Amino acid sequence: MQRTSFLVILSLKAVTLLLLLNFITGCIPSTRYTSYIGGCPTSLASGDSLLLGEAAGVPANQSYELYQMLEPQLREAGLQPAYAVEQDMDLRMHGIRPETATDASSLAKMEQMGYAYYLRWAVGNQAAGLGYTSVSAGERQEVQQFGGKLESGNTKASVTFELYSTQTRKLVYTLTATTEMAGLTVPNKDQENGHRGSSSVNVSTISMAVSRASLKDVKRLLENCSCCHK
Repeated sequence: MQRTSFLVILSLKAVTLLLLLNFITGCIPSTRYTSYIGGCPTSLASGDSLLLGEAAGVPANQSYELYQMLEPQLREAGLQPAYAVEQDMDLRMHGIRPETATDASSLAKMEQMGYAYYLRWAVGNQAAGLGYTSVSAGERQEVQQFGGKLESGNTKASVTFELYSTQTRKLVYTLTATTEMAGLTVPNKDQENGHRGSSSVNVSTISMAVSRASLKDVKRLLENCSCCHK
């Protein structure tokens, strides 16, 4: 009996802590995935060298910060990641330029340099949340009666990965992770005809959504491509 009571109290504390964290951050994240080439025809192997290009759709400094964030996760999986910007001089000496990195000839040269895969990635579908929003009871009633839709006010961003094999010179895997960060909504005092208004706060940023989508992309990449752990 005492053990059961202890577990109930512990569960309630965990829920309370989760709600408190959501209140502090002012956002509730969710991620969905889309892909037009699913699954890897060949598995990534421990020790494979993976060259990551500069992320399109974000400033150069943010791309580098994202690479630094993803690098430990890739190394932990047994891969040997490298950032194309840092290898730019060496790549150009071999006749590889960023704008033609996915050409068959460039991929062949990458293979000669010891890279097993090249990852092209891009950030898009970026939208900033509304910060603070308030919906009246009357607005909620209208939406319910006439089938309208309230503006979500979510922060969101998509990150697309394209994985190329330098051996086959082909695109072998794609994945887009889209992260949305919803505000925390609580009812307010406005009431009308059985409907109640609400207030929402969303302090998330686009960079937070981009970072989360990038991490989710890498995690799913390693899962789908059955990457060998050390």
